[in-house]
Amino acid sequence: MCLSAVASAADSEHLRRVLAGEDCIKCDLRNADLKSAKLAGLDLAGTFLERADLSGADLRGTNLSGAKLVKALLRNVQAKGASFVISDLESADLTGSSLQDAEFTSAKMAETLFVQANLARGKFERARLRGAVFEQANLHGATFAGAKAPAANFEKSNLESATLSRANLSGANFAGANLTGADMTGSNLWKASLRGAELRRTKLDEASLRIAKLPSDLSEVSLCKATLPDGSRSTQGCD
Repeated sequence: MCLSAVASAADSEHLRRVLAGEDCIKCDLRNADLKSAKLAGLDLAGTFLERADLSGADLRGTNLSGAKLVKALLRNVQAKGASFVISDLESADLTGSSLQDAEFTSAKMAETLFVQANLARGKFERARLRGAVFEQANLHGATFAGAKAPAANFEKSNLESATLSRANLSGANFAGANLTGADMTGSNLWKASLRGAELRRTKLDEASLRIAKLPSDLSEVSLCKATLPDGSRSTQGCD
């Protein structure tokens, strides 16, 4: 039997296992058709899912830590409480998905799409999010502490009570976003846009705002020791 046939048979067996509701750690599911698959609660840690189509799948509580999901389709998935810790989701599409309480700690997500996704209380600590798109996403109470998200797009997203402290947000777009009660202490917002953003009770203490585009009214923002767009140091909120 040729080696390619053996490999194909192995892939088919892995697909059969997951569709039967069996755990499949480090399985090869590249390019697999898993649309609307029932995968809730499965252990798929380290699984290879590059370019797989999981649109509409049930991934609630699924363990996908360390999985390879580069360019995978995960549109409209149900993935509340799923784990994507240290996974590679670069250029994946999670548009419209339900991902409340999902964990993305230290994951790779450059240019990943989260448009209109529900990511309430999501955990993105130390994640790499260069150019990721969170446009109109619900990120209420989400945590981005220490994340690297230069040029990420948060336009019109809900970041109320979110934590973005010590994050690299240089060049990020927060135009029209709701940042009420958000903590952005010590973050790098060089050249970021916050035009039209809601900044009530927002903490920007010690943040770098050089060349940033800010709303005209910052009266409810804490800016203690923040570097302002003109390079001056703010004392607002230091009392």
